[in-house]
This record gives sequence, C-alpha cells and structure tokens, in this order.
Amino acid sequence: MVTQKQLRISIGIKIFGIATSMLGLMLLVVSVSSNRLRKVNQEIAGLANYTIPITNFVAKVNVHTLEQERHSERILKLYEVEPLDLELIEQERQLFEQRGDRVDEDLVQAIQLVDQATTEAQIAANRQKWTQIKPILEQIEADHQQFHDHAVAIFELLAASQFKEARQLEAELSTEADGFNQEIADIFLELEQFTVKSAGAAEEHQQTVQNLNRVVATFATGFGLLSASVVTAGLVKPVRRLTRSTQAIHQGNLDAQVEVTTGDEIGFLARSFNTMVDELRLKKKLEDTFGKYVDPRVVKSLMAKSEGAHTEGERQVMTVFFSDIDDFSAIANTLTPDELVQVTNQYLTLMSAPISDYSGVIDKFIRTMIMGFWGPPFTDETNHAQLACYTALEQIARLEQLRQLMAETVGKTESPVNLHIGIATGALVVGNMGSTAAKSYTVMGDTVNTASRLKGVSKQYGTQVILSEETYQMAAEAVEVRELDLIQVVGKQEPVRVYELLGRKGELSPDASALRDTFEQGLTAYRQQNWEEAQQCFEECLHLNATDSPANLYLQRVQTLQENPPSQDWDGVWRLTKK
Repeated sequence: MVTQKQLRISIGIKIFGIATSMLGLMLLVVSVSSNRLRKVNQEIAGLANYTIPITNFVAKVNVHTLEQERHSERILKLYEVEPLDLELIEQERQLFEQRGDRVDEDLVQAIQLVDQATTEAQIAANRQKWTQIKPILEQIEADHQQFHDHAVAIFELLAASQFKEARQLEAELSTEADGFNQEIADIFLELEQFTVKSAGAAEEHQQTVQNLNRVVATFATGFGLLSASVVTAGLVKPVRRLTRSTQAIHQGNLDAQVEVTTGDEIGFLARSFNTMVDELRLKKKLEDTFGKYVDPRVVKSLMAKSEGAHTEGERQVMTVFFSDIDDFSAIANTLTPDELVQVTNQYLTLMSAPISDYSGVIDKFIRTMIMGFWGPPFTDETNHAQLACYTALEQIARLEQLRQLMAETVGKTESPVNLHIGIATGALVVGNMGSTAAKSYTVMGDTVNTASRLKGVSKQYGTQVILSEETYQMAAEAVEVRELDLIQVVGKQEPVRVYELLGRKGELSPDASALRDTFEQGLTAYRQQNWEEAQQCFEECLHLNATDSPANLYLQRVQTLQENPPSQDWDGVWRLTKK
C-alpha cells in the first residue's frame, strides 16, 4: 500500500517541475521567434539591399531619360532658328549623349543588382519576382537604345538639311518616348507592389513573434506572483522589474529594457522580453518609414479596416488646396540634376509641412505643385476651411526661408520666387481610388478643378492666396479677406465670387485695413458703373500700397470700360480666358 508520506511531493520538486516547464516553453518560443525573426531579417535585408536600391536606379533612369528628352527637344528647336547656332547644337548633342550614357549605366547596375538578388534570395517568391523583373529592365534598356538611335538619326537628317524627312520621324520619336516613359512607370508599380508585399510579410512574421512573447510575458508575470509567497525574496525583485517594464511598453515607451541579473529562468525571461522590445522598435521603424509615402492616418485606417478614413468612397463637403512656386522653371534650367533634386526636396519639405501641421492630407506632388485636402474624419466638419486658410498663411510665412534656402543652393543672393495658392470648398467624393494594381486615397469632384483654377487666377490678379466664396463663408470668423471679383473661369458656366486671403482675424495692420475698405468701395462703384468714383478709390489704394496689383488691374479695366462702355445687360462678371 502506498502511504500518504510517499505521495507527498516536496516544494523543491514542484518548483523544479514548474521551472522545467517554463524553460521548455521559453525554448519553444525562442525557436519560433528566431525562425520568424530570421524571415523578418530576410525581408528587411531584401528591401534594404535590393528592392530600394533597384528602385533608386530606376528613379535615376527616369530623371536622366526626361533630361535626355529635353535635350533632344532643344536640338530640334535650335534647327528651327536661323541662323543656326552650330556650337550650341553641338553642346546639346553632347549633353544628350551624356544623359543617355547615364541611363545605360543605371540600367546596367540595376540589372546586375537584380541578378545578384535572384542568386542570393532565400525566399522562393522573391526569387521568382526578381526573375520576372529582369526581362522588363532588359526591355527598357533595348527601348532606350532604340529611342537614342532614332533621335540620333533625326539629328543627322537635320544636320544634312533634310528637314522634311526629319519632321516625319519626329512623331515616331515622341511616341517612342511616351512608350518608354510608360514602361518606367510600369516598373515603378512592380517595385512598389513588391516592396509592400515584402513589408507585409515581415510585419506578419513580426506580429507572430510579438503575440508569442506577450503570452510568455503574461504567463511569467502570473507565475512570479503566485510563487512570490513560497520562494526567496530575491525572486520577487526581478519579477517586479519585468512587470514595470511591461507597463512601460504598454504606455508606448519602447526604450524600456529589463536588467538581466540572474542566469536562471527569470533571467532567460528578461532576455526574451528585451528581444520582444527590440522587435517592437523594429515595427515602429517600419511604420515610420512607410508613413513618409502614405499619410499615417490613412495607413492605420486601411490596416484597421474599421473606424477612420472611409476608403471605399463617400461624398461629403471638404476643402481642397493647391499651391505652386512661381517661375521655378527659370531657376531649374540653371541647375544640375543633383541641385535640382536638392532644391525641389527643400521646397516640398518646407511647404508641405504646414498641411500636416494643420491636420490636412497631402494628396500628391505634381512637379512643384502641392495638392492637399481637409475634411472628416481627419478634421471637424466645420473647421476644415479655416485650417486650409491657416496652412496658406503659414506657407507664405515660410516663403522668405524658402528663398534663403534656394539662394544658398543656387548660389545667388536673391531668388525671385513666389507662391500662388488656390483654396475651394464644396462637395467631393473621397476614397481609395485607382487601378487594381495601385490605389491612392484621394478626392474627386468639381471643387478640385475650382481650387486648381483659383491657383492660376491668383497669378493673374497678382495675389498669393485666393479663396472661393464657400471657403470664405465657412472660415469667415477666423480670417481677414477682401473680395476681389466675380469671375467665370475656363470650363465653368456659373460665375465664382473670389476673395484674397489677407491674414488671421484681427491681425491686419491699419494700412492693410484701410486698403481693404477702400478697395471694397471701389469695387462697389465699379459694379454700379460709376467709373469716376471707382477710379478715385483704386488710385487711393495705390497710394496706400503702390504694389497692389488688384487695384492697378481695376484701374486698367475702368479705363477700358470708359473708352468702350459695356452693354445694358453687363453683370460685372469678368470672364477669364486662361486656365
């Protein structure tokens, strides 16, 4: 018979059994974590060593190709100018060849890197993808050579004064250039999809490791609390440190680490915890990196697929913003490619920051033009027009800093740059739009066209920021404006009442307030066809500010209308002929 004494198990054996079980669990988690982490490292290494560098090479190919096309266009135009400047034509020919050589060099390096990626890829899917990309790059290389040879043939015909034959080939050259540019755009999409897929795979592996470590951390914390009454005081302190670190991680402090003071199971747990924190920091780094390409709020809403941005499409009232730098092409023509990229990046960084600072979404960059929009769920339904106006004022406040940065890069003491901004508010469709291969969270609707037109209108009126009437009505309590005109822009039948943004509410100087009030009186007289009073008011505006372009513009109109009186049905609407 088995006695009760024989059935009793000592506390030491129980602790040993618990410790043994705990160690086995730890080993299992470390094994799974190590395997998953190795896959994460493989995906990250593939992005860092191959995908991103190859994308950079393709970007350089795109830049050099555009420059080569520009030089070819210049050569064709030079042959249209009499007398021929053969020296300048030869210079453009040399630049054309230099850009072509750079395209060839970048393509060769990209293909070599693809070959290396195919050979060293440890993931079968990645190896297959690189195998598919290589023929595309080789086709681009062949098409570029065809474009180059075709252009050279045209140059030779022009040099031989065979202008008719040359002109016949120009249309084919343009078609080849368009096709070549489209091929580069397609490979960009391929690389972008590959990057997103690799990052997603890395995140999936990392999430598995994180979940496993959370389970282990929770179990170890419970084990420590239950054992605290029967084990030595030296066991309690490490467990408490682990608990405090877990709370710090929960609060978002990814710098928290657990000091490893023992070589037993608790020490092993501490090391695993530190590994988990390292992996969390890696995930945060990935989120920060991809947040530079897509608005982080949109990324989170897409990942959550619940509350947040309505990416499936919704019609709502929003505010759209367009801004662009003036006369940039004149500066760009004097810059090297590296200087051009540097100046453009400086400008876009400096001028896009206010959009994010005031809760806007940066939609896209079109050369030097910046498009943004405001509205739910990123802003309140009532304040998005106000935030867009504040953004415009902040961009203007940064204009002097932009001029200094460009002057330092260009090497001039002064930089003749200015901003033109158009802001419009109205009903838009907002959502995740695009092809099955690539999408963008953006807005669509007539309000977008209106904002874009108003940006151009601001240049015609010599102002910096023009608002639509809907924008002003929504932001009237926050900003100071003056009504500029009632216009009919190209492409619209209904007239649009537009306003110049002057500043925040209550911040106008006495002279600026006087100018606004005098201009308003002149505008009223102008619409009543009281030309003499209108002329006096606008002249007084120029007395207050000799550089006030709208006042000078209206003086010219008044003179024209005095000499050629309008018809009886004149409604005061000024119809623009330029976009």
